[in-house]
Amino acid sequence: MIPKVSFIFDRKGKASKNRASVIELLIYYGGQRKYISTGVSVLPSEWKNGSVVSRKDWRELNEQLQIMKQKCSDIVSNMMREGSLNIKAIPSLLNGSMVQEKTFLDYAKELAELRYKTIRKGTKAHYKTFFTFMDEWKGIVMFADCTEMNVRRFDDELTERGLMVSTRWNYHKILKQFILQAIDDGLVKQNPYSRLNIKRGSEDGLKRFLTPSEFKMVEKSKMPSECLQKVRDLFVFQTYTLLSYSDLALFDYKRCEKMGKEIVYKAKRVKTGQEFVVVLLKPALEILKRYQYRLPIISNVKYNLYLKAVAQHAKVDKPLTTHFARHTGATLLLNEGKLPMHIVQHILGHASIRETEKTYAKVMDETIVGAMAGYKTKKGKH
Repeated sequence: MIPKVSFIFDRKGKASKNRASVIELLIYYGGQRKYISTGVSVLPSEWKNGSVVSRKDWRELNEQLQIMKQKCSDIVSNMMREGSLNIKAIPSLLNGSMVQEKTFLDYAKELAELRYKTIRKGTKAHYKTFFTFMDEWKGIVMFADCTEMNVRRFDDELTERGLMVSTRWNYHKILKQFILQAIDDGLVKQNPYSRLNIKRGSEDGLKRFLTPSEFKMVEKSKMPSECLQKVRDLFVFQTYTLLSYSDLALFDYKRCEKMGKEIVYKAKRVKTGQEFVVVLLKPALEILKRYQYRLPIISNVKYNLYLKAVAQHAKVDKPLTTHFARHTGATLLLNEGKLPMHIVQHILGHASIRETEKTYAKVMDETIVGAMAGYKTKKGKH
């Protein structure tokens, strides 16, 4: 039997007038089938008799498809000459072909170009703003970058830039659309949004803070290695100082000064240039003393990776990241009523109290409920 290599379009039957679908290579031999995504998606009206039609880039796309098909055919021929055809091994042998060269952003931009024909002018503007941000940020570029951790980093970056909740939700909506299409096309394996609860009007949709009891579990749990002990200590220090990772990485105890009985750290936020002031509380000072006043800084990527293990050993069921520390510290201060909003604003280094209120509005709602519940209990005693 001679192996057959051919193109197949919209194998899952999800394409429609305004919805593109991927073109795949089908390798058939001895009753076995292997489908390989080419990374090229077109509308039904743009695919005819095994070729791309009715597009400005039809020549380029057809050339890419034929190159990939030829490369696949060459691999099959080599296997047959060697006396054994393993069709499951073909995708890995296609390494370096267009499916590997094309980035997630390239793929998303191609899909957007298709949608520009049918979407409203306002929606088109949203797409272009989204791609301007993605090109600048560079946090999600390849298909392998579409992970839960990177989606959280994506949201953190949007938050750091002061975007409103509804605006952030629109960015997530666009990103999620492209990721789901890539999953349908076999280019991304898992949906990174499956465990995230992102809603249009929810300020804490990602639940990026620990409750007081959860934080205590992290703070007091015994870690199984020196490495995780250091990572946990960094997180606890971050929580008590409300420092972002970039500000934590530049922390220098030599900048601290004594004001009355307190030791104070003053600096400017790396991302905004906004000045902030932090009083080093006893737990933070104890951690500094443990490391001879030089924090054991590691890369942000490794820090976030190890924090997952810290959370697991502390029996906290949340995907811990560095950004949790800053939010946890603020929620502890606000919910326990230790500091008013305008003081927390200066510690966080927010440009205005409105930004702080916007970020922690729900936290304050919980504080009010707790305070009223306490008032109700006291009134009941009279």
